[in-house]
Amino acid sequence: MRITHAKLSGLAPIGRGKRRVTICAELGTPNEFLNITVDVPGMGTEVEVCERGIERAKVFARQFAELSAEVFPCSDDAPKRFSDRG
Repeated sequence: MRITHAKLSGLAPIGRGKRRVTICAELGTPNEFLNITVDVPGMGTEVEVCERGIERAKVFARQFAELSAEVFPCSDDAPKRFSDRG
């Protein structure tokens, strides 16, 4: 896995001086990737804000990795909100 880029957006919708950072990581092939979007304090340079975003995304990735598969709605009874986009 490698981080391909971190994109810094404008102020987060919640405001309060936070910036939105989207981190994209390639998982093994160019067709497999993971995006994590986080809000972080917007003070400092753009590089510092992106670095804070990457650190926050790492925390979320660790928490995601620790989740049990049982918490994901993968059964036929699960809402289809992710697959029924049309």
